[in-house]
Amino acid sequence: MRHAGVLLTIGAVVLASACSNKGDREEKRARDEAPDGGVTLSRPNTVITEDTLAAGDIRIVTTNGGIDLALIGDSISSGLSPEALRKVRRETDTAAVTGSGFGSQIEKMVKGSVQSAIGTRVSFPLSAVRDVRYDGEKLVFDWNGEPRKVFEQSTIDKKPLLASFSPADAKRFADAVNARKGVTPSK
Repeated sequence: MRHAGVLLTIGAVVLASACSNKGDREEKRARDEAPDGGVTLSRPNTVITEDTLAAGDIRIVTTNGGIDLALIGDSISSGLSPEALRKVRRETDTAAVTGSGFGSQIEKMVKGSVQSAIGTRVSFPLSAVRDVRYDGEKLVFDWNGEPRKVFEQSTIDKKPLLASFSPADAKRFADAVNARKGVTPSK
């Protein structure tokens, strides 16, 4: 029963966001996709794995294994890690729903909505970042222009997302971003 409650909650959030005022969404999107390097959402066709990275690209995963942060080409993105994606896909498999009643139909609808949204990645262009550093606790982004708060406002297990990576991974990520930009990180 708890599982059904969680799925209904997720479904309600997905449906509420889909049904929000279109004008508000368009205004927010225009603001987020500003020419100075706003935040965008995408659903790539492939999962980011070590096999899909080119030279100089990097993907790090939070210590709980749930979220990744990637530098790929000229953008930085974050989303569910490949392992988390596999787990959610297993748990939301609509073929595993039994029954034909109203409850089963709602469960299939909710699981289908979750399935279509789970691969979404948040990204922004590398040009929006002045530099990145690891301050001993978390990754710190110094922005060109308007700060992007998407990572600063995200938490995992009540811990800030940018403090959820191992120190070694966080340092490697900062070094890779700064190397790609050709900058020495600010202090």
